[in-house]
Amino acid sequence: SSVLSSQEIASVQTSTQLFNGMTVKARSAAREVIATYSVNDIFIELIIQLPSNYPLGSITVESGKRVGVAVQQWRNWMLQLSTYLTHQNGSIMEGLSLWKNNVDK
Repeated sequence: SSVLSSQEIASVQTSTQLFNGMTVKARSAAREVIATYSVNDIFIELIIQLPSNYPLGSITVESGKRVGVAVQQWRNWMLQLSTYLTHQNGSIMEGLSLWKNNVDK
């Protein structure tokens, strides 16, 4: 499990995928990825945490800051991202791309 979670975090750190207006930081010691999306002066933060028994345990998707987004819309985005990462074996970077596309809409 620790090798797989390390590989997933390393793939985020070494990713060459660029997001316009979004920064992605990976913390290997905490097994978490933090994405901060900024539009004008509004910042939206997303925290993805890998469990100690990854991939057997569920990935936790939490919201940091969310300014200017309706609660129901935010829940839909979180549910879609959680489902993608947990049940469709998606990578974190692909999930963040999906999440960013939803926010852009």
